[in-house]
Amino acid sequence: MNEAGDIPNSESLELSGDRTGVLILHGFTGSPASIAPWAHFLHNEGFTVSAPRIAGHGTTWSDLNSTTWQDWYRSVEDSFVKLKSQCDQVFVAGFSAGGALALHLSQLRGSEISGTILVNPSIYDERKIFWLVPLLSRIIPSVKAGTSDVAKPNPPKHGYERLPLRALASLQKLWRRVEEDLYLVDLPLMVSYSLNDHVVSPLCSETIIDNVFSMDIREVIFEKSFHNVALDYDAEFLFEESARFIDDVLTGEISRELEVSDEQDLINAEFESIIATLDMEPVVSAAPWWRKFFKRD
Repeated sequence: MNEAGDIPNSESLELSGDRTGVLILHGFTGSPASIAPWAHFLHNEGFTVSAPRIAGHGTTWSDLNSTTWQDWYRSVEDSFVKLKSQCDQVFVAGFSAGGALALHLSQLRGSEISGTILVNPSIYDERKIFWLVPLLSRIIPSVKAGTSDVAKPNPPKHGYERLPLRALASLQKLWRRVEEDLYLVDLPLMVSYSLNDHVVSPLCSETIIDNVFSMDIREVIFEKSFHNVALDYDAEFLFEESARFIDDVLTGEISRELEVSDEQDLINAEFESIIATLDMEPVVSAAPWWRKFFKRD
């Protein structure tokens, strides 16, 4: 692939179905070609599916370097608004950095979203080389990208062969924003990840699970695939679990809110935990009881 050429099959996908919509977001440097089999499966299940080509993607890496995460989010939000106008309920699904964008959309417009599906979502990268990205991005425009992280042989081309560093530095800013605001996510969530992902650490998914306020989180693990599951051995498993999650939300099997009995059980458990940590020994002191809370060092 040369810089002047387009990524094959990188156009946005707009697939008409019923009144339930699914917005599917590809990853950083990728294109709709990376998630096309997933989109077509959900469309065959009857859903209306939108898989937009996010700003700066699917053309040349230099195009991506001229954009920021705000441009990418604008692409996502525009597609969401359009899909929302066509459907009664909308689900959002994101792969890799598309997962970060899906989370940000869920943080800002969660009340309009029925549920969110994440596949190997990225919200940080703790490898030391990433500490240098903001500096390197001021010196060199790009570096050679790694090979596509797919265990299955001969995956289709779906992304750039160079990694644009200014865009990557902007992605890091999105990651920080999303991670700081995870507590704002309170809708039904499916978090899925590969045990052998060489691009995004599974710890990202653990961080999401541990810090969102969603009452119902479905965790799905892929054992045979690397990073891009939609093009890998576990593709059918991903597709089926996604459809099942959507159906379970639509039928009420999964709910945004706790049942009254579950909520009371949670309150009781929290109260018991607090009581267990209190020192129940009597305090003998001539000073007022409240003085102990205002001790000087």
